[in-house]
Amino acid sequence: MPRLVLRPMPQPPRGACIGTLDGEPLMLVGRDYHVGDRVIPQAEIGEDLVEAVDDAATRVLGHEWVTSLARLMQINRRSTSKDRIAKSGLPEYTLLFLGEAAAHDHPRALGHALLCVVELQEAHTTATHTSGRPAAVDIAERNSATATTYRRALHVLDEVLAEREAFRRRKDPEWDYSGKPLTDR
Repeated sequence: MPRLVLRPMPQPPRGACIGTLDGEPLMLVGRDYHVGDRVIPQAEIGEDLVEAVDDAATRVLGHEWVTSLARLMQINRRSTSKDRIAKSGLPEYTLLFLGEAAAHDHPRALGHALLCVVELQEAHTTATHTSGRPAAVDIAERNSATATTYRRALHVLDEVLAEREAFRRRKDPEWDYSGKPLTDR
């Protein structure tokens, strides 16, 4: 079992509880990690953090998660590389996101949905920072475009399922795909 696990935790008034280290709550206060009263240096926790991020991010975004995580979290892509995570960590909101998203009933589906929303969000960005990242987003328009896109996706999927079944029936009219040949009824 990994030493560090990113997961949803009760949040304290100061800092963020990002998961557990050796079964104990792991706090991130500023850039310092704490377990109880003990401060854990980045150099000591770095490799465990990489393993925990890799596990959670893979569940949500798949094995090629580095660029997708950077895009979702609006951070530099280099910041999400494993060597940089080991050396410098990640922002607390990113670690909290990974713990929450990885604990979702369908983390990979959530990851796909989030990437869809971020793609649509780029079309509804009303102001950007000098880095090119969104500074302001027309949330109502983004949400409307997202709802429209998801309704269309559901409609297309329903059409595909219906067409697939019709194809099967045209291909083999003697079988109803319930597990029994029509001639055995």
